[in-house]
Amino acid sequence: MAPAPFENPLCGLLGIRHPVLLAGMAGGPTTPELVAAVSEAGGLGTFGLAGMSLDAVTEAVSRACALTDRPIGVNVLVAPPTPPNPDGQDPNLALAPLRRELGLPDAPSASRPAATPAELVRAGLDAGARVVSVGLGDPAAVRDLAVAAGAPLIAMASSVEDSVLAVASGAQVIVAQGAEAGGHRSTFDVPADGVVPLVGTFALVPQVVSAVDVPVVAAGGVMDGRGLAAALALGAQGVQMGSRFLMADESGASAGYRRRVSEARDTDTVITRAVSGRPARGLRNRLIDTLEAAGPPALGWPRQGGATTEIRAAAAEIDAAEMQALWAGQAAGLARTSHPAGRIVQETVDEALTILRRLAG
Repeated sequence: MAPAPFENPLCGLLGIRHPVLLAGMAGGPTTPELVAAVSEAGGLGTFGLAGMSLDAVTEAVSRACALTDRPIGVNVLVAPPTPPNPDGQDPNLALAPLRRELGLPDAPSASRPAATPAELVRAGLDAGARVVSVGLGDPAAVRDLAVAAGAPLIAMASSVEDSVLAVASGAQVIVAQGAEAGGHRSTFDVPADGVVPLVGTFALVPQVVSAVDVPVVAAGGVMDGRGLAAALALGAQGVQMGSRFLMADESGASAGYRRRVSEARDTDTVITRAVSGRPARGLRNRLIDTLEAAGPPALGWPRQGGATTEIRAAAAEIDAAEMQALWAGQAAGLARTSHPAGRIVQETVDEALTILRRLAG
């Protein structure tokens, strides 16, 4: 077994050997194989459960737990619904040409009631998950479930204030999400104009470390061992990586999604509310441009995202990346090649160790 050179309180709490966490990327990238591979390599594999049915959660988590006996995590988004915006245009009008192009009916199918974060977490824990993480709000929404299961509770935050609030609500680990990170901004309260704090990882992490008395994990712009070494130097005890694992062999990202990630430049991502109703960073494409041209998101969170559910699913099936939600961070282009997830974890740890030894010597 490879050594665990960065063993620390974070690793002890989560039951992992290496301080590398897979981001809970909802929508398909976090397959059972990817999650299990990261955990088996010594990190923490995490499912993004948002949008999944309870049966799908049970099946996916059970499958991952059959592939590894190491801890598996589940992540949910706990932001409360926001009201419709009367000044916005119904996104279905703007999306009609995309629906026709994909051979979909003009009107979206009636959506089923979504499972609540608590229901998703309960299903994940019942299927064998041993760690719970939350994004976009107060972890109190699932705290009692985590405590009852003896599962460590992780909360994502994008400001010092939200980090302190999360710890007060029971979070045992804070993921400090810098502005560079892909996916949804983990801001507790989003103002009506959608403008949220954009504090970079390098500025955010040491301030969060100073403000809370629990382990801190750095997220945003971390793609390799250089990022892990930098995070440790800033006082974090580990890193959370999303964009890098989009290119893992076991990832569920489509070929077109992978291609856009591998070709991305530092300036190719944007933060938009148009896709889901809450700010999120992704690669600009036709889907984002179409929705942004329609004006402010009209349906609110999470109903705005429901308007594109069928479009995104159909586009993924035919590898039409221009009509998918390509969530990715500003450093995504550093992931030029595909590798097994276990190799990504080990190379990240090995490179960080080499860098820190060189600096120390």
